[in-house]
Amino acid sequence: MKVANRVVSILIITMNLYFFPYTIIIIKNIEGPIEYGYSIIPITISINILLITAVLTFKHRFSESLLLLVINGLGLIWVLFVLWLLLTVPLMD
Repeated sequence: MKVANRVVSILIITMNLYFFPYTIIIIKNIEGPIEYGYSIIPITISINILLITAVLTFKHRFSESLLLLVINGLGLIWVLFVLWLLLTVPLMD
């Protein structure tokens, strides 16, 4: 279980290398009242919050926690789904 926790956590941290700057860029570029950024910020922030549980799994106390494995596993599914949507859905220009 320790190895599974670490693998899932490393994947979440790797995905946040994309989503953390993406969140900052969206926050900087919101200009009007009807921008799509307002709707995507809660999604990207929820992905960024997963960094807390991902980092906790590297502590010795939480390294074999089943609850963190479940949270990180569901979070990884969420991250992959959002990434898939961002990469495959065409823009409406």
